[in-house]
Amino acid sequence: MSVIWQKVWFDLWHNKVRTLLSVLSIAAGVFAIGTIFGMTDKMLTTMDSAHQSVTPSAINMFLTSFISRDDALALRSIEGVADIEPYNQITIQYKVQPTDDWKQGSLVMRDDYTRQHSDLVQLKQGSWPQGNALDIERLASEFLGIGVGDHILIRYDNTEHNYPLGGLIRHPFVPPPTFGGPPYFFANAEQMERFNFPSGQFTSLLIRVTPYSDAYSKEVASTIKDRLAKMGIGVGGTLYQDPNKHWGRMYVEGMTLVMQLLAVISLFMSVVLVFNTLTALITQQTNQIGIIKAIGGRATTIVKVYLAGVLAYGLLALIIALPLGMLLSFGMTQWFLNLFNIDYNTFQVSTQATVLQVVAALGVPILAGLIPVLSAAGITVRQAIASYGLGGDFGSNWLDRAVERIGAKVLPSHYATALGNTFRRKGRLILTQLVLISAGTMFLLVTTLSTSITHTLDEVFQRHNFDVTVTFREQQRLNNLNEVTSAIKGIDAIDLWPTYSVTMLRDGKRAKDAGLGASLIGVPNDSDFYREVIIAGRWLLPEDGHAIVLNRDTADKNNIQVGDSVTLDVPNAGKDDWRVVGLYQVIYDSHFSSDAIYAPAKAVYQATNKIDRGNILYVRTNLHTESEVNTITTQLKDQFEARGMKVRYTQTEIEIKQRAASQFSIFTSMLLALAIIVAVVGGIGLMGALSISVVERTKEIGVLRAVGARSRTIRSMFMLEGVLQGTISWTLSIGVSLLIARDVAGVLGHAVFSTELSYQYDWTGVLAWLIIVVVVSTLASIMPAHSATTVSVRESLSYA
Repeated sequence: MSVIWQKVWFDLWHNKVRTLLSVLSIAAGVFAIGTIFGMTDKMLTTMDSAHQSVTPSAINMFLTSFISRDDALALRSIEGVADIEPYNQITIQYKVQPTDDWKQGSLVMRDDYTRQHSDLVQLKQGSWPQGNALDIERLASEFLGIGVGDHILIRYDNTEHNYPLGGLIRHPFVPPPTFGGPPYFFANAEQMERFNFPSGQFTSLLIRVTPYSDAYSKEVASTIKDRLAKMGIGVGGTLYQDPNKHWGRMYVEGMTLVMQLLAVISLFMSVVLVFNTLTALITQQTNQIGIIKAIGGRATTIVKVYLAGVLAYGLLALIIALPLGMLLSFGMTQWFLNLFNIDYNTFQVSTQATVLQVVAALGVPILAGLIPVLSAAGITVRQAIASYGLGGDFGSNWLDRAVERIGAKVLPSHYATALGNTFRRKGRLILTQLVLISAGTMFLLVTTLSTSITHTLDEVFQRHNFDVTVTFREQQRLNNLNEVTSAIKGIDAIDLWPTYSVTMLRDGKRAKDAGLGASLIGVPNDSDFYREVIIAGRWLLPEDGHAIVLNRDTADKNNIQVGDSVTLDVPNAGKDDWRVVGLYQVIYDSHFSSDAIYAPAKAVYQATNKIDRGNILYVRTNLHTESEVNTITTQLKDQFEARGMKVRYTQTEIEIKQRAASQFSIFTSMLLALAIIVAVVGGIGLMGALSISVVERTKEIGVLRAVGARSRTIRSMFMLEGVLQGTISWTLSIGVSLLIARDVAGVLGHAVFSTELSYQYDWTGVLAWLIIVVVVSTLASIMPAHSATTVSVRESLSYA
């Protein structure tokens, strides 16, 4: 073994604590890189490939009345339509056990399960729906704890049936029940006839477009709407999707971008620790460097010695982090993909993440070590032999003297010494503080983002002055609804809003449909049940005539400003000009609904010649517990169905809030987990700094022991130093986070949620981080403090 490698081996093996801390600090950053980049790489590519494998439609159109199979298939003649497949989907109620409360679900019917054309549902167990047996979607099966051979109670139109379950089906486009999505069941045409759906009649269309583009897809949808309008069939909503990209990308891409950024920051912090360790090591071995040069060693020899040590740290860190990163990346990818109902059971390794980990473990630390190593290589023999090391001139400036005065006045002598030692190695203190401050700032940014999300949702729901929403299949008369609701105990007030599918024209041309379609919604005068978040202009006023409030995305795509006029074409009612008085921003959409265009209800009545009719009923109750609201919802649905008022679906405000909280909690939980990793990296860095300090102050410890200092006193000195560094970083983290949190929350809000968050700084997180940083600092100080107490007087006084 060469002299160089002998020294490298000696430094690694005879300084095991320093080696362990350096390896762990690099491994933490490399692990974060491998886990996050591996997860995002495999997750997005797998989502897209799974999406493309089911022949996805470009347009999903929901109709307000039946269309026959022949009429639906005749729409294939429209230019740009590659294929059309009709299907049915209704909202039902279900019970797993007879004693359960009725809950809401969806029942889907495909025309022919063995000859599907678009959005293919896949049989995973049992058989397709047949005879008296329904099938259940597999996510719903897991959520409800039932499967093939079990029974389910289904209620629709006030009739109940007990159905056996004959198969498990994977539906590629269902919201997870764990996040509030309704359970899905599947029937065939014969079974749907029991629910008054005539054979060969359908209420929804799956449409594939060629050649696909977002703009062309919307143009084709508008042409289909026009054709349907001439047939007397209205469109209740239109859902667009890219056949090449999974529909869940919109929820994942922004989140993964932020997580990747935090992983890179974690790596940067671990590299700072390597720089810190290497600087301290070189400072400690300055006399050795001088001896090597005195006997003829060159600068290149010094560089090789210390960079070889860094390379060894990196290799050991890679051995630890690479397999752990692969395993956790696979586990997290599998968990996320299961949420989107995608099978991911074969262990896969991301080549991209592996390469990044190798570069992060071997290349980045070497780059970080170049500065102190090159500085050491440039030291002359005279400078090296005469050097007192970093911090040898403590007390020579005003800060040092101020620290000494404060310590002498307010602290016992040994604690005053600990205070002085904290500021003795200012370079190391700054680097250690940089890591701890970064960890604290990241933690506070994550908790502030979470608080801002919660605050934003609270503001949204404060605008929801209702408890239940009932959506009907057809327009209902207000008087009839009043008769039903007035007889149900607990209902305080109702509000009926009319909704019509429309085509928006700009300068005589169709506007680009935004979001999920376009619906004209009539808002009753002075209604306090609900209003959107206005970002430009104003909300509707009682004296308004043909005034509308548009979604900002719709306005941006069509270059529409407040004060402009647009033409709305309402099927079977004609065209009218409307003036834009305001723009709103969607913060959270509670369900797949059309892109809403709000107008005064009286103007909508005039445009459609249908007075006091609507299909969205908002209900306000004076009973607000979950069980009470659910009871009222069930009573409403039963009474409406008994009178022939077909209900499309119902949802409670409590359900909407629970669904929103579940969806956003995934993102904040992942960020918090990364922040904890960064906190661990900070703890490792502090432990390393204190361990190095113990080595450097070996002779000082011996002197203290020689004059009678107890082990408890020495231990408390080092633990105080660690906790002091932690509390300093906590104070500075608050300042840094306050300066940047608002801007970061704004950027992350747009990146992840495409909206402006209502900023709220998390002062509870400040207290939580204080507790965390004190605990981490204390734990990080224990090992170095214990090491200090094991140094004997003889060993310390003989230390050179």
